[in-house]
Amino acid sequence: MNTSLPTRTTAEDMNLQGAVCSRFFADPQSLPITYVYAGRTYRGMPDDSTIDHRLIDANLVETILAGRVDDNLRIRAECLTYRDYPVVEWTVYFVNGGAKRTSILSDVAAIDTAFSGSNAVLVHNNGDFYSPDGYTVSRLALAEGTVFAQAPSGGRPCDHAFPYQRVLLEDFGLNISIGWPGQWFCEYRGERDGFSLRAGQETVHTYLEPGECLRTPRMTVMAFVEGETRGINLWRRWFNAHVTPRHEGDILGPRAVVCNSGGGIEFTKATEENQLESIAYVRENLPGPDLWWIDAGWYPCQEEDGTAHWPKTGTWTPDPARFPNGLAPVGEACEDAGLELLVWFEPERVRPGTWLADEQPEWLLHVKEEREGVNPANSMLNLADPDCHRWLRETYAAFLRDNHITCYRQDFNFEPLYYWRDNEAEDRQGMLENQYLQGYLAFWDYLLLHVPGLWIDSCSSGGRRNDLETMRRAVPLHPTDYGYGYHHINQAFRHTLCAWIPYVRGWAQSWDKDNVYYDHTDYYASDAVSFDNFKMINGFGSLFFVSSVPDIQACEEAIPYLRKLIPIWRRFADLQLCGDFYPLTENHRDNTRWTAFQFHLSERDEGVLQVLRNNQSKDETLKVKPAEIHAEATYLFENPEAGESYERSGSEVLRDGITFSQPVRSGAIWFYRKV
Repeated sequence: MNTSLPTRTTAEDMNLQGAVCSRFFADPQSLPITYVYAGRTYRGMPDDSTIDHRLIDANLVETILAGRVDDNLRIRAECLTYRDYPVVEWTVYFVNGGAKRTSILSDVAAIDTAFSGSNAVLVHNNGDFYSPDGYTVSRLALAEGTVFAQAPSGGRPCDHAFPYQRVLLEDFGLNISIGWPGQWFCEYRGERDGFSLRAGQETVHTYLEPGECLRTPRMTVMAFVEGETRGINLWRRWFNAHVTPRHEGDILGPRAVVCNSGGGIEFTKATEENQLESIAYVRENLPGPDLWWIDAGWYPCQEEDGTAHWPKTGTWTPDPARFPNGLAPVGEACEDAGLELLVWFEPERVRPGTWLADEQPEWLLHVKEEREGVNPANSMLNLADPDCHRWLRETYAAFLRDNHITCYRQDFNFEPLYYWRDNEAEDRQGMLENQYLQGYLAFWDYLLLHVPGLWIDSCSSGGRRNDLETMRRAVPLHPTDYGYGYHHINQAFRHTLCAWIPYVRGWAQSWDKDNVYYDHTDYYASDAVSFDNFKMINGFGSLFFVSSVPDIQACEEAIPYLRKLIPIWRRFADLQLCGDFYPLTENHRDNTRWTAFQFHLSERDEGVLQVLRNNQSKDETLKVKPAEIHAEATYLFENPEAGESYERSGSEVLRDGITFSQPVRSGAIWFYRKV
């Protein structure tokens, strides 16, 4: 494959943006929203709405549309037009600015419009749900009369659904995002000359009390020319320019991670002593890691029989028996060793017998009846409650500062939908969810504003809450809970995710013996400690889990190899994060086949090829034709792990491709650059 198409914005892209999207903000009635108020259906903003334009910076134009439906209900639309990428965004706020409650507001669609074009094909996928079938990409031709509807399961936006979609048409394409951390919906309909799209919060049927606000999801639409691959890479570049979080003034860089769980389930046996000893060991023996990781179980979580049970959340202070001085000594040791400190939290889940359950029961939401799949032991902290929200943000911000925590890792391990809906009256449907999610986003904003240097890791039983509003504040260090060591499955997951979220973790665990995958049904089953656990079997990502310190200590070969490996990973991770993505094999889940990825950084005329031969592959070789190769150039290819290199002309690569031969169950990283 050869391509000369620019992956940076072109005049054609911007002209297309104007043709497809500029109409949205041209006048009040053109804003592509619909809603029902007091039984009447409305489209767009009120006729007498004001329009104000403001240049935020060289690349962003803000358009504010503001109007009034009646004496109580006001509408404000905050719209962004990007000048460096063909992207527009908008969020709409319904506010009761009167002295009495509004009439019923319902059926609010954040987008409800039609797009013209020929041969529309919808590209969508099913998100994450602890299954080998997660992150499966599907395609549907939107022929006239065809209907496709999707919504997540249980209230987390990426659970059995994915709020990122792509529509490919004959002459152009659209990348579309529904930025909502809760229960969204979308409906695509094939039309005679294109397609229509309607999307928003799934359920809204509520009045608003004086002063209340209901917001829509943030809608994002990118228009692009010249095919799907270019659309993917233009999205990746926009995402890194405007979405991927910043840290100390620059895009958040890749991180290499080490930890020591203490040998228990999660971190229930972590102690001040074993954490400090392991940090000292890393400082002495393993230069290179960036981040020390403490996951679930560092707080008091003992059951009545004395066993530690990490899901017993709701007391957010360190276990005094294991951390008598809190986490500050660990944070200080990390700082001295040049490491950042990540600590896991799950504030939204509250279990009986914890501080929140005992001391603040009025802040908790409960399901009202037994439901399949809903654990009655879980209560949910009500982020819509102002007093609860104030306690949460101030307490957590102080804790993070006092304990030198650099990365706040938030998990969310149960479905919130019924906790919202069971606590909403018939004439308040959707309002609790909406206020709760406004509180969730405001909580993270508060932490980022009040804890210097903080960055956030979004986790939700894996990757079930990675919508675009969340990703504007966080990165997904843990995009799935499924199959860490199933190489072929995680290669497919990564293939899907790299098309939407550049900052993606790659797994390097190995759940196979004698080249046959074994049934890893126990979530906490240990991998046998061996040198192979440190090899590049599945591949790198922007986050690289070096390993647990005890595992490293038990493997004499590990230290010199990791010293060699980490610089290779750093070079690779930079290219994966910032480069254009070209999968050189199709997205598959077959351990009898090879997988190959390419990441190319045109600004430096260099890139990397990652070649993975899975454990049942019978093919001795794989031939690929990399993208972004120019016939007149000469390229240096090098594999620093193996100490191999060679030069080859671009014309030869374009004619013959590159053939790889390597052992079964192995990976290779080949860097290349124009010479």
